[in-house]
Amino acid sequence: MVAKSKQSIAQQLVEAQLMIDNSLSDPEIQELVAAFGYSAEKLNAAKALYDSARTAVNLQKSKSGAQQESTSRLTEAEAAARDAYQALVKVARAVFIKDKAQLTALGLTGMEPEDLAGFLTAAYTLFDNAPNLSALADYGYGAARLQTERGKISALDQANRQQEAAKGAAQQSTVDRDAALQVLNDWVAQYRKIARVALREKKQLLEKIGIVVRTPKSKTAAAVDEN
Repeated sequence: MVAKSKQSIAQQLVEAQLMIDNSLSDPEIQELVAAFGYSAEKLNAAKALYDSARTAVNLQKSKSGAQQESTSRLTEAEAAARDAYQALVKVARAVFIKDKAQLTALGLTGMEPEDLAGFLTAAYTLFDNAPNLSALADYGYGAARLQTERGKISALDQANRQQEAAKGAAQQSTVDRDAALQVLNDWVAQYRKIARVALREKKQLLEKIGIVVRTPKSKTAAAVDEN
């Protein structure tokens, strides 16, 4: 398994673009690297790899943003749904304080579930069975209000499904981004090694494609350092 680059994603893209574009735009570089297997066709293929990686990076950012938005909507929907549920629970418990059968029918024999799946099940039970109890209408929960409040439960259910879908899409886009960057980075790593050989007598050309050339110290400078 190839280790992840220590560079940021932006740095990886900038480095690859510089190396590929400047190789393609300089006839002398093209001629020298072509002698070592890197034809213009191969360089253009590398440019396509860069474009794919750039697209994958942008898509991942978009999907990540969409996931954050869906999570925010889910949080708001859950707050509204739990408030609606708790309000009806309090009224129902007060109205049917001595009628355990009715409380059982409404699913109010235990504590409110903390997990979302359990809460949705309990909330649907409450709001779907409440219309059968006419006594609740005398305490503000007629058919119209029950329908409106149940809509908050449905909205939470939908927001949860959308958030899960957005989460999956974001995770997949991250996998795709990393894969595209890995392919591009592998190409850059190999090309860098070959370019060092092909352009070894043209230090300025190496610099042009982003390969730093360290100038060896002269014997005089080395002697000064030793002293």
